Amino acid sequence: MQLNLYYLCLMQNWITITHQDLIYLLTGRTFVALGRALHRNFKQEGIDVSQEQWTVLSELWQEEGLTQHELAARTYRDKPAITRLIDNLEKKDLVRREAHESDRRVNLIFLTEKGHRMEAVATEIVHRTITEAIDGIPEEDLLALKRTLYRVFDNLNR
Repeated sequence: MQLNLYYLCLMQNWITITHQDLIYLLTGRTFVALGRALHRNFKQEGIDVSQEQWTVLSELWQEEGLTQHELAARTYRDKPAITRLIDNLEKKDLVRREAHESDRRVNLIFLTEKGHRMEAVATEIVHRTITEAIDGIPEEDLLALKRTLYRVFDNLNR
């Protein structure tokens, strides 16, 4: 088996990254595992939403009456994806669309009563899932991870 090695400069130190490490980084293995854990924890509590749907709900819990375009930008989704997510959330009676008063082509998205009622439980489940994910990781490592991920994000969005 050939071992492909990549060298990466982190904090002025060169580190070796294997091909497998690079694949995990690029495919978002940790993100997928977190999504699966969140889905499992939602399901155990009888909440029928995906991680992607939760991101839309989370934005609406912060501010209702956003346009589909604003929701797409805030959740880093394209137009077809956000439309599909909102369609599915509507079918579950968690959100509703209202036409914009001055531009009928634009839909504003609002939470239903059921969507509002879900906030406290869903937020607690997310908090519990994140706590489970970071268990045993020292705070200084988490802060370094946060800084690093923000830097990677900023580098890719220049």
